[in-house]
Amino acid sequence: MSEQRNTKPKVEEIASEYVDGEALSNLLDFVKWLRANRMTPTFAYKNEEGANYTSRVCYLKLRNDSWHIWPAGRKQEYVCDFLICEELKELVSAGLPPCNKECRHQCNSGLGHIITVCGVNFEDKCNWSPIRFQNPDTETLKIIKKIIGEKNNE
Repeated sequence: MSEQRNTKPKVEEIASEYVDGEALSNLLDFVKWLRANRMTPTFAYKNEEGANYTSRVCYLKLRNDSWHIWPAGRKQEYVCDFLICEELKELVSAGLPPCNKECRHQCNSGLGHIITVCGVNFEDKCNWSPIRFQNPDTETLKIIKKIIGEKNNE
C-alpha cells in the first residue's frame, strides 16, 4: 500500500489495464481534456475493484472492462442542480442505481430515495452518487464536458 501512495500512477499509465478499444480512447480523450482545462485528475487509491481518481469537478473510476465519470463527486446532498441540460435527461435517468436490501449503502434503510432529474422523480434510487456515466461514448462526452466546464467556471 505504501508503494502505491509513493507511485501515484497517472490515469494514462494504467488505463489500458482496465479498458481497451473505444472505451480506452474515450477515457484518454477525456483525461486530456481535463488536463487542458486545469481539472487534472489525481490518484486517490487502487484496490481490488479498480483505480480511483479525483478532480475538483468529478471522480473517475476505472473498473474491469469499464470506466465511470461521477460528475458531482461522491455523495450528493443536492439533486442534480447542475444538470440543467435536457440532453442528459435520458442518459442520467437510465443509469440511476437502485437502492434495495442488496445495496451496500442502505439508503433510507434500504428503501432508497426519490431522485429528481430535470423535473422527473425516480423512486427507490441510491443517493450515493447517483449521477454517473459508464463508458460514455463521444457524443455523451461532449455533453459531459459542457456540463463539467460550466461547473468548473462557477
